[in-house]
Amino acid sequence: MGVNSQGGYSGEPQSALRTACQWLKLQITGNNTLTTADHGRVYDSAGSNPYFYYMPSLIVNSAGDMVMGFSGSKATEHIGAFYTGRRANGAQPNKPILIQAGRSYFDLNRWGDYSYTSLDPSDGLTFWTIQEYAETPSGGVNQRYGLWIAGIIRNP
Repeated sequence: MGVNSQGGYSGEPQSALRTACQWLKLQITGNNTLTTADHGRVYDSAGSNPYFYYMPSLIVNSAGDMVMGFSGSKATEHIGAFYTGRRANGAQPNKPILIQAGRSYFDLNRWGDYSYTSLDPSDGLTFWTIQEYAETPSGGVNQRYGLWIAGIIRNP
């Protein structure tokens, strides 16, 4: 979604100066009414040269912790792989964590087929995220993507 440097839609000459990833926690009440119980946006508040975040995937574990993996890039950095999280108590990192920097440009029309975040079936608490990043060209292929797999262990 397009946002400004405060994570909203207005208040600047151009209202969408970067992109953000948004999540919602939906709740069904006793009378079958759907409400938004909680929500958040992952965006870069930098005044200039902000990151653009896109193509998210997320999952929540049995403890109520959430991890979201996604792509990110800015004018001076190629498309890289990122993740962020949120503990059940609301604690979260100050900014997204880069797990693999982009290594080259990528300007083909297709991106984002590989954004997947899941739980480890052995414990149901550890997260795994598979994210796409721009890889170095080789073998006559001018533009390539790579996949980076990261395990995110829940600390008690």
